[in-house]
Amino acid sequence: MKKILFFLFIISILIACTTPRQNIKNFEGKLVYSVSSPLHNPAATDSINYQIVYAKDSMLRIDSYTPIGKQIFIKHIPKNKAYILMDIGVKKVAIQTVPDTLENNRYQFKNMLGKDKIAGRKAKKIKVTDTQHDTTIVMNYFSEIPEKYSTAIDGMPGLPAKYALFANGVWISYRLTKIEERTIDIDLFGIPSDHEIITLDEFIELIED
Repeated sequence: MKKILFFLFIISILIACTTPRQNIKNFEGKLVYSVSSPLHNPAATDSINYQIVYAKDSMLRIDSYTPIGKQIFIKHIPKNKAYILMDIGVKKVAIQTVPDTLENNRYQFKNMLGKDKIAGRKAKKIKVTDTQHDTTIVMNYFSEIPEKYSTAIDGMPGLPAKYALFANGVWISYRLTKIEERTIDIDLFGIPSDHEIITLDEFIELIED
């Protein structure tokens, strides 16, 4: 049961806040975030301590690393269609997600003066209140990169550069460490031929078996 709950938690983090966004600018490149929490060993070099985001105009891919393996989230932003690619041992699957189409008012924002240097750029400060946990945290974002290339903080006025999410009873911190503006191969955003497309209910059945 714990294994099922962990899988579902990872999926919920990736598909949260995936309602369609209206953005004028596009971005193409690779973004690398460091990930830290009381559950992680900051001295470790293991891939669990980072997350990689690939963006190409209307396409998004997020590579996340967990104790149970690598998980890839891919999304066609205008069509609001997304899949999570996983290797669960018995087979490789592409889990169809059902994006939330309802307005999400979980986060409240208050602008702040000043900027912090993050990943070699100046990132604006903003106070973000997580209403579900009644907690306010100072975060950072890049206004020149659209928020549609993140699924983390719904309503952020730009790409989150430093932020925190509450999960599994702890706060997990993310900080952008590298920005590479370059051409990204479109094949990175496709479903590999060796993956079977399944629904979330079918995925749960596989894990229970």
